[in-house]
Amino acid sequence: MKTTIKNFLMLFALVILASCSSDDDQIIDPVDDDVAQEEEVAIPDPLLSAAIKSELGLDENDDINAEDMLDLKELDVSGLAFAELSDLTGLEYAINLTYLRFGETAVTDLDPISDLENIEYLRFNNTAITDVSALSNYTSLTYFNANTVTGLTDISPLAGITGLQEIILREVPFGNEGMETIRNFTSLYRINMRDTGVTDLSVLGELMAEGALLDSTPGAADAGGADLDLRGLSIANYTPVIPYLDNITTIDGLPENEAVAVPDERLASQIRITLGVDQDIELTTLYMLSLSELNLDGGDD
Repeated sequence: MKTTIKNFLMLFALVILASCSSDDDQIIDPVDDDVAQEEEVAIPDPLLSAAIKSELGLDENDDINAEDMLDLKELDVSGLAFAELSDLTGLEYAINLTYLRFGETAVTDLDPISDLENIEYLRFNNTAITDVSALSNYTSLTYFNANTVTGLTDISPLAGITGLQEIILREVPFGNEGMETIRNFTSLYRINMRDTGVTDLSVLGELMAEGALLDSTPGAADAGGADLDLRGLSIANYTPVIPYLDNITTIDGLPENEAVAVPDERLASQIRITLGVDQDIELTTLYMLSLSELNLDGGDD
């Protein structure tokens, strides 16, 4: 009997030791992280590779490893010299990148940079990009420039980037539907929506009422004041933004706004009622341009 118990205890001990050995095999050696950092990063586009090496101070024949990419904070590969650059693969390792510019290149796919959530400045003007879904997690972004990216029609993936302060969307045909995304950018002090197909300024008026797009908006003073570009838009009603015009340093695309004399008090009152503004508001040219109809006959029909 004693022999049987002894054998059982020995067998139990062996099982416990085997189990511990199995767990040890699953422990990740810290050295593996060092090996990963030394791994060469594949950057298929030769123009991008050369630009990164130049920015990092590497020689032309040096390899770029993952640790090198951690030192990449800013990168400008825009303009004629990079017109044939088409692939951003490899930049996914640059997780500390805060400034990225690749305007006037042949890039069409943003997927390689989808996880670079530390980027604060992003500009890819004059490209053929049509989808910005990869930017949906760019919560650090404060400056965004897609000037003349005419194939981009849906800007809704940007809706969660509520810290945006400057957004340049000239000739991006997002229209009134896109203004529902703009509504989220309550920190804006600069917007260029020239030739975007927008006809309704209600969202801008709402943002201004909340303190955005004004000279008093945080950051605007350091940038020279609030800046609003509405050129090329067919606006029928300016009333949402008129009350705030004196608090905007730069406004392009609005007609001159001068006082309009309406001697008849009843007429002036009816105009204000029709426009939906307070009776003490001074009538101006922009208010009158926003007047699409006026009923003076006193009837119900």
